Amino acid sequence: MKRLSLLLALSALLVGCGPSRMPSDFNPNAGNNVSGGADSLDGRPSGFDKMADAIRSGNIPPEAILATIYFDFDKYTVESKERSKLDGIAGKAKGTKIIIAGYTDHFGTDEYNLGLSDRRAQSARDYLVKSGCNQANSEVMALGSQQADKSAAGRQSGAKDRKAIVVDVNYAGPITSGASKAAAPKAGATRAAPAASSDAPAPKSAL
Repeated sequence: MKRLSLLLALSALLVGCGPSRMPSDFNPNAGNNVSGGADSLDGRPSGFDKMADAIRSGNIPPEAILATIYFDFDKYTVESKERSKLDGIAGKAKGTKIIIAGYTDHFGTDEYNLGLSDRRAQSARDYLVKSGCNQANSEVMALGSQQADKSAAGRQSGAKDRKAIVVDVNYAGPITSGASKAAAPKAGATRAAPAASSDAPAPKSAL
């Protein structure tokens, strides 16, 4: 009996050590494709690689950006005030390939921010798919806080980094150096920034 109790206790401990705070559908390889092609780590289809590299390096051509969707602090739901942006590009998105790149501010752990940015990109894609876009012609990338302003001291100054960018993969113009910048939205959240620890709260709500 004692041995059975010990085994049960150990099993519970091991389960409790899992990444329970990470989104269940988070792809840890999203945005990390290096070699490209169907055999790459995240299985990205051919044709997405050039723009994916531009997104990863922060060199998105402004003309290739279809929309920039902003999120409240620690959230990944596409709010009603941002949905009109996706409604406005749905027609264009239906006829092209797109990458939706998710980002966060620098608050919280790297692992947490990757999961949150993945959920933001997924939420934007889900909305476009419900609007009639072909999911097979879209990919998501989770950038986390890799390109966030590390000098941001609070939720107001970090608001510009809480976003998902919808990018036209079929953009045929030049890709030049320099990351694209977008104006920050008004801060609407009132919660304090999560501490940079493994105890950061899970992302709240879903689309």
